[in-house]
Amino acid sequence: MMRSYEFRLKPTVAQQLGMGHILVDSVETYNAALQERRDAWKLCHKQINYYDQQAELTELRKDPQFAVVAADIQREPLRRVNLAFQGFFRRVKLGQKPGFPRFKSRDRYNSFTWYSPRFDAKQLVVPNLGRIRFKAGRLPVGKAKTATIVRCGNKWTAKIVCDIGPAPEKKVVTTAVGIDVGLTTLATLSDGTEIENPRWTKNHEDRIKDVSQLLARKKRGSKNRLKAKETLRRAHQRASDARKNYLHHVSKWLVENYDLIAHEDLNIKGLVEGTNSKSIIDAAWGILLYQVRYKAESAGVHVIAVNPRGTSQKCSGCGANVPKNLSQRVHDCPHCGLVLGRDHNAGRNILALGMSVARFTPSEHIQSFSI
Repeated sequence: MMRSYEFRLKPTVAQQLGMGHILVDSVETYNAALQERRDAWKLCHKQINYYDQQAELTELRKDPQFAVVAADIQREPLRRVNLAFQGFFRRVKLGQKPGFPRFKSRDRYNSFTWYSPRFDAKQLVVPNLGRIRFKAGRLPVGKAKTATIVRCGNKWTAKIVCDIGPAPEKKVVTTAVGIDVGLTTLATLSDGTEIENPRWTKNHEDRIKDVSQLLARKKRGSKNRLKAKETLRRAHQRASDARKNYLHHVSKWLVENYDLIAHEDLNIKGLVEGTNSKSIIDAAWGILLYQVRYKAESAGVHVIAVNPRGTSQKCSGCGANVPKNLSQRVHDCPHCGLVLGRDHNAGRNILALGMSVARFTPSEHIQSFSI
């Protein structure tokens, strides 16, 4: 299993300048690699791949002025350009809007990566830069594969990806739950439990609005505008951090209390193109389900994604189809007389589908399958 650990760096002023230089070098390498590929095709109809550009970089590094940044870090922009072109050609092949790779500005290139990082309890070793102190609630475990340093405004964070070994065996299912995510409540469980949707964007939007107006009044290129820009970033960051923290608590509670979790296999990318896009992004269903999946893998909990089609319309008591529009929040079955909240009924249907996919029967399950 691969796990990512994130913590805050505490660099000195000189180290901040050094990491800033690495970012400048990385974005220039990225743009140069992209320009070379574009020119080679436009002028000569020749394709240049990652290995060609890596060989060119090796030759350039024979000059000491190009070898200030570690080779492993300098190769990463070439990998990113290669991935950008792979994604472009994949989208062309699928008939999607391709989106040709674009040049990066220094303001939008905020991270660099290297492989096989070294660290101890207090310091992370950055190649050709030295040891940088960090603050972490828990240290990474397992074999470190990659490290990425990210600039977040005036702050710096590090993300270390580790291989922590094979996943444990799955638990015997004694408790199971179906999850119906929504906007009125973040999630409604098959046992009737409702998890509140705090609406973090709405709670922080007054502050974000005020700071946005403050930024709009600042002169472009001025130091005051840079300060206002950082204040706006921090306002957005507070909302994002509060949302993530809340979702971590919810996902941890679900994994600790259930041995099988069934959820809808949602096309969130398609849903956010609709009328409720802002609310859906704020609810962060994708982040919640992602957290549930990776925590369940470490805990040996079954997680099953099911087709959501018809789960709100089907009666969880008798299986009859009971049509209802989005404004109808109560499921009232005229066939068997079952009356439930709309989302509660959907959660029960999701659980039944999940149990079916997992090849369990109601008799095999002990606690939460009762209807």
